[in-house]
Amino acid sequence: MRTRDLLCILLLVWVGCGLNLTAQIRLNGAVVDKDDRPVAGVLIDFSNGRVKTTGDNDGKFTISYPDTLKNRRLNFRLFGYKTKSVSVNKGQKFLKVVLLDSIYQLGGVTVSTPRNGRFSDYSAQTIQMTTFDIVTNPAAMADIIGGMRVLPGVQTNDNDGRLIIQGGNSDESQVYINDLIVANPYTLSSKNSGTRNRFRNDLFSGIVLQSGGFNAEFGQALSGIVNLNTKERDEMIAKTDISLSSVFIDLTHIDKKPSYAYRANVSYGNLFLTDQLIGSEYDWKKPFQSVSSDIFLTKEFSPATKITAQLNDSYSDGIYSGKNIDGVELKNKFAQTYLYGQINFYHTFNKQFSLSAASNIEIYKTSGTDVQYPDDKLVIENVWNHNKMTLQYKAYRVTNRTGAEWITNPHTETYSLNADYRRKIQNNLASVYNDTKIFLSGNLTASVGLRGEYSAYLKKANIAPRLYLAYQPVVGNIFSVALGDYFQLPSMDYLKMTDNLDFASVRKVSAAYNYVKKTGTFQLDAYYKKYRNLAAYSEEQTINHSGNGYGYGADVFWRSNFKTLEYWATYSFNHTRKKFDYFPEAVAPPQVAANSFNLTLKYWIASLKSMLSAGPYISSGSPHYSPVFPYKKLGVTPYHSRLDVSWSYLPKQWIIVHFGCINVLGRKNIYGYEYSDINPGLRRAITESSERFVFVGVFITLSKAKNLNQLKSL
Repeated sequence: MRTRDLLCILLLVWVGCGLNLTAQIRLNGAVVDKDDRPVAGVLIDFSNGRVKTTGDNDGKFTISYPDTLKNRRLNFRLFGYKTKSVSVNKGQKFLKVVLLDSIYQLGGVTVSTPRNGRFSDYSAQTIQMTTFDIVTNPAAMADIIGGMRVLPGVQTNDNDGRLIIQGGNSDESQVYINDLIVANPYTLSSKNSGTRNRFRNDLFSGIVLQSGGFNAEFGQALSGIVNLNTKERDEMIAKTDISLSSVFIDLTHIDKKPSYAYRANVSYGNLFLTDQLIGSEYDWKKPFQSVSSDIFLTKEFSPATKITAQLNDSYSDGIYSGKNIDGVELKNKFAQTYLYGQINFYHTFNKQFSLSAASNIEIYKTSGTDVQYPDDKLVIENVWNHNKMTLQYKAYRVTNRTGAEWITNPHTETYSLNADYRRKIQNNLASVYNDTKIFLSGNLTASVGLRGEYSAYLKKANIAPRLYLAYQPVVGNIFSVALGDYFQLPSMDYLKMTDNLDFASVRKVSAAYNYVKKTGTFQLDAYYKKYRNLAAYSEEQTINHSGNGYGYGADVFWRSNFKTLEYWATYSFNHTRKKFDYFPEAVAPPQVAANSFNLTLKYWIASLKSMLSAGPYISSGSPHYSPVFPYKKLGVTPYHSRLDVSWSYLPKQWIIVHFGCINVLGRKNIYGYEYSDINPGLRRAITESSERFVFVGVFITLSKAKNLNQLKSL
């Protein structure tokens, strides 16, 4: 080769290299969260997938790409955060990206509030419901707990109404408001009638059920928790709601200012009209009635400091009579005075440290006559005070929460029948906890927790370790597992008899697969739990903590929509055997169904300005037992089923006319049997007090916009 040819080739190579170098664009950037804190380990790539990099521990990144690249959308992905796609302008040299917490990516829920990012996404089985979900659910009748019966692993009986989660007793779950336990969240009801949650659903922006486990910050529950998070100021809209119905009248006013917002409500309920139209197995001398009021305030003193405060009070009473299976008439007169107050304080020191402190107090007095025998009387006086303080540290891939709690619970019961029998206890509980959440990689996260408790009444302590792992191989597909110990004080029915007991406990492992896309949500989970130290009676009728047992099951949940039809489908299987209470051997708990299926359908008809909803439910029967020792199993009740329907019509955008009917077909479900004290073998089925429940109401919203309503998603 001639020297001139060689020089030409070298010149062309040099020019080509020079052109290639000048065509490469270098982009520097930083990734932060909504509080401007660095987010480490973010996966960054252009839409073509060939040019990619990873952010460092300070959230910073550098990526080079050819100027000829046509699709200049840069994608940012990290497990636990929403995937973000950003356009890069030609010649741009720096980019700052803010990632938001994901609403689903850890197999559950992250409620994005200034409450220091608590780990509401911890559980392998976590489901969030909105107030719209509750109000439009025909099974709920706007009741938070009633609306949860459509969720996986949940059962409620029409003659009780309280939550039964994954085969556990109704007292194995707790209701929290802004991270504090509400000891008595249910309203009064007559015998064999479903009770309701006493707090209105429109007060809350997040309604979360955690059944597969929960982090160490939450305690005193064996089967699950319901965490209710009050609305933020930005979520509140100035308006006045007027509700007129066959059951209650209600007035709610919301006002919003630059630094604060408040909500005030007053309500009066009376079941006279319902009793006259539908009837009941009881003869109501004075129909059930209640009057209540509540006020809620959220105040921001600065971008770093805020408080929320609420006060709820109510009075309810009623008088009814009915005959037991032996023809003895019992005239039950019941009444309850209730007061609940709570305050939460939040302060952020800097980008890493924040503090939350909270306290609530619950005072109620309940009285009833003819509780077991004619002319007897029971009076219960209870005070509950829960105090809590938590310090949070968040930086890079780690979030740590450390806190302490103090619960005091003086309780007095007086039973009168010819003489007064009075029981009084002072139950104090101290707790400490630590939770650490770590993003191990872009696709893997772990939460490790440890909780310790000490009961001054029982003079017993416990240590509860907990672990949660989640892996996301592809966005929207999450595999998760939770393992932990959960402790709970025995119910007051046992504590008032003796202090020679221990914490009841469950060791539980659960695993779940979640598929979450815009088209729908699918969840499959399985669990196993081992019970220990359950309160039980010996053959000598003394109470001890020798009870034990186990349970396992699986749940399937699918939520999606087809055009204007939304549907939820849930199937749950449970197998539980426990030795507890009066049972001398392990048995399937009464009122727990082994198989249950729920379907919820919501159909919006735009031409009629109407939403039609239907909720069929079916479950296998529940076991029932002999009323005397040795409490042998006598059989299983017939299967349970119910069909609920509702219709919401908007004559104007700000007016809703609503009709609902629970158990529209009037099926008589049997939940057990009452046995005669006089005639051996004579029994009577225990059913709900009314065959069906009908509700008709008009809901009016007054606002400046004139287009708001109490179902704002319609």
